Amino acid sequence: MATKKATPWGKAALVDEVVVAQQAPGRAFATHVQLLETADGARLVRLAYSTAEQSSVRRGPVTMTTDDLGRLLAELGSHPELAAAFGLNGSGARPRRPSGLGLRRRASPG
Repeated sequence: MATKKATPWGKAALVDEVVVAQQAPGRAFATHVQLLETADGARLVRLAYSTAEQSSVRRGPVTMTTDDLGRLLAELGSHPELAAAFGLNGSGARPRRPSGLGLRRRASPG
């Protein structure tokens, strides 16, 4: 999978991808979890979605039911590089964060 994708960090190669088909009343769509790699070797994870009407992948927002999330986690088991990016490889290693960028939490409404 050597497809190039545009990112804020420049073009990046698509290394691996998991696609989870989803359904809501009257709608079919899919969540895409992509592992990308820039020319200098930096790895990026992109969450995106596509609709049945337009097969092109769009960036966020991505919404998943907990059942669909379970299917995603199961699928990541057969994608070791993507699983490692999420820290699911059992090594306890956490993906590195660029310095100066902290996690932000936002209270959910309601």
